[in-house]
Amino acid sequence: MKELFTVWQKTKSIVIIAITAAVYAGTLIPFKAIQIVPGLTELRPASVIPVLFGILFGPAAAWGSAIGNLIADFFGMLSPVSAFGFVANFLYSYIAFLVWKIFVKQQPVVMGMKQVSVFSLASLCGSVACAAIVGLGVWVFKMAPAKIVFLVVLINNTLMAGILGPILMKLLYKRISAMGLLYNKEQA
Repeated sequence: MKELFTVWQKTKSIVIIAITAAVYAGTLIPFKAIQIVPGLTELRPASVIPVLFGILFGPAAAWGSAIGNLIADFFGMLSPVSAFGFVANFLYSYIAFLVWKIFVKQQPVVMGMKQVSVFSLASLCGSVACAAIVGLGVWVFKMAPAKIVFLVVLINNTLMAGILGPILMKLLYKRISAMGLLYNKEQA
């Protein structure tokens, strides 16, 4: 739990937070026009970013995902539910990181069947938490049927991250590792 807050004490982690926020917001904003639940959620290929970056960069990516989602909400979907979206996207990334950390003891060099399966599980677990929190937000503010929003967010996040994630992980892992940017608790 301490690692969630110590990231704010290291320049490298703060840069990763900023980059994650920028990449996530920058990938979310173009799809704001393709709304699934008007005013609340859209088609989100960017849903791969919190899971992928969470696995690669750890807690810093969770903060970046939360901030990036909030920034993107300013481009057409800012509402009281955005506070729930902040928490939801933080947990979406952080839970994916935790699942990966539990099941994959060492970082992969290639994405074999085990890593793809764990990536999918990490995506699903993070998506359930994200969908539940966003669903709670729309239920609290009575903005839409919570069950529908839960299902849309769950399916959207899980499919997008599950399909795009392993491909991007295979393409990016070696480069990120070579740059010394993979999350390592001692470095964070």
